[in-house]
Amino acid sequence: MNIDQIQYVVEVAKTKSITTASNNLHVTQSAISQSISNLETELGIKLFTRSRNGAVPTPEGKNIILKMLDVISSLEEIKEEANNQNGITVGELRIAAIPIGMEILINTISNFKKDYPNVQIQISEKGSGDILNDLHQNKVDIGLIGLNENMDKKNAGLIFTKIWEGHIVVFVGKNSPLSSFKKVPAKELLKYPFVLYNEEYVNEFVDHFNQSIGKIDIWFKTNNTSALSRALKDNLAISAGYDLSFIGLPNNEKHELSLLEIEDFVQDSKSVGWIQKETKSNSLISKEFINRYITEFQKRNF
Repeated sequence: MNIDQIQYVVEVAKTKSITTASNNLHVTQSAISQSISNLETELGIKLFTRSRNGAVPTPEGKNIILKMLDVISSLEEIKEEANNQNGITVGELRIAAIPIGMEILINTISNFKKDYPNVQIQISEKGSGDILNDLHQNKVDIGLIGLNENMDKKNAGLIFTKIWEGHIVVFVGKNSPLSSFKKVPAKELLKYPFVLYNEEYVNEFVDHFNQSIGKIDIWFKTNNTSALSRALKDNLAISAGYDLSFIGLPNNEKHELSLLEIEDFVQDSKSVGWIQKETKSNSLISKEFINRYITEFQKRNF
């Protein structure tokens, strides 16, 4: 077994395709295929089921591939540490985030790049469930997510750094008849259509509200924050989300939206924070970025 074989297996597992892995690694398909076959013979275990539709890890191969992912992570940490010892911080940081405090995130990235210009940063906006899946599949390095107790129990091997604990509130446009209030009775919300971000913590809120108060009229769900904002500003609907969502919005956005507490509705507090694989928790780049984000977050006037 050698490092190249491990890299080939991990890339095929990620892409579920020898062809795609070949393109990503700039290695011929035959070289990857033969290398994996040799490794399967050495281990005495079939790692993939191959077909015209691609290459899928076998049940026996999944645990071995997870260990190989840890090996690749350790190699990346060794390279990163070596670069740091040489006074050169280079590498890649793949970030996924729910749409909360995006201005804080962008400012953190901007300041980070000034000090570490050789670090390549990728950022994507997704729901918490998708981010957790990407972490397990090694598609991202760190994720900004909403986490509850049940999700925490289901994700062993991940480290969560909490930055905020809050609850669900209602957002309305300034032209909404509700905009002059600080609080709104839960039953009053049944009179209004909702537009919602398609996210686990929002879906949980809807299920809980439907059971305890009444069925919410949902106009649509989306991962397009611009569409949500437009619907609120045009007074077409109202929305619900973390109270933290209001923090980090540009001032012009804050002036056009109002935040309302929900009366007569019992809900559990929910946490927001950074999550990463335990095997990558020693990454110098990740540590520095998360620390800078927390510093930027704490600067805000809450």
